[in-house]
Amino acid sequence: MNLNIFKQSNKIAVLTGATGGLGKKLVSYLLEEHYKIIMIARNLAQLEQISLHYGDKVIIRICDISHLNEIQYLCEDIKKQFHHINALIHCAGNIYPGSFSNLSDQLILNQLQVNLNGAIFLTKGLLPLMCKKSSIVFINSLGGIFPLKDSALYSASKYGLRGFALALAMELRPRKIYVSSIFPGAIDTQMLHNEMQNGGSLLNFCSPPLEPEIVCKTIMKALKKKGLEYYIPKWSGLQTKLLMLKPYFILRLIPFVEKFCEKRKKNWQKNNLHS
Repeated sequence: MNLNIFKQSNKIAVLTGATGGLGKKLVSYLLEEHYKIIMIARNLAQLEQISLHYGDKVIIRICDISHLNEIQYLCEDIKKQFHHINALIHCAGNIYPGSFSNLSDQLILNQLQVNLNGAIFLTKGLLPLMCKKSSIVFINSLGGIFPLKDSALYSASKYGLRGFALALAMELRPRKIYVSSIFPGAIDTQMLHNEMQNGGSLLNFCSPPLEPEIVCKTIMKALKKKGLEYYIPKWSGLQTKLLMLKPYFILRLIPFVEKFCEKRKKNWQKNNLHS
């Protein structure tokens, strides 16, 4: 694939998880702001389908970010073609819900690799290309500040990602490279459907699942405003942080919250059945 078409562009965005429900939506928002986009995902067929729609405005790159050698190859490939990156957006993520004791070692490793380690190594590999006033955006989750029952590894990876992002922001801000984290509630994508079909946390329905467009707009806001953390919906960040002041009480509160969320989950399933 020829990368030379991008050399005329001033704004370059690297997007992981580009074939997911959120990533696909985000492409159009980035293009509206005149970014040229390097789309990264594992599925070649899906990448090619998106590429056909947008033509030479995007370039596709296959990379499984659960494998360090693939990340290293990708970073070297991009470095050979570009002298700068304006936005690095980490949309890739996965979740395998269920009891921790029943998770295989491979599923444990995979969640940590994709949600945390992969983002860390890709950021490290592309950091030399990040120019002044550029942005690194991590799509985290409310599960990164509030523990999700039956998704212990997902919560662990997202908690770790928040810590990494905050520390990295302190380190890079003097260089005028800005780090932002987005903390949405559940997003109404295929990933959520798959999660709930496999015993996902009822806490996904503390608030109604978000449309991907709402999250995309927040990401674009982060690219412009360079804020440190964004919560969707806004009140959820404050509410969650207050609850975490006394983690012991969460254990007592969860059974009542789950009953409330169960009703919302049934309404969500009913609406999706009729749509």
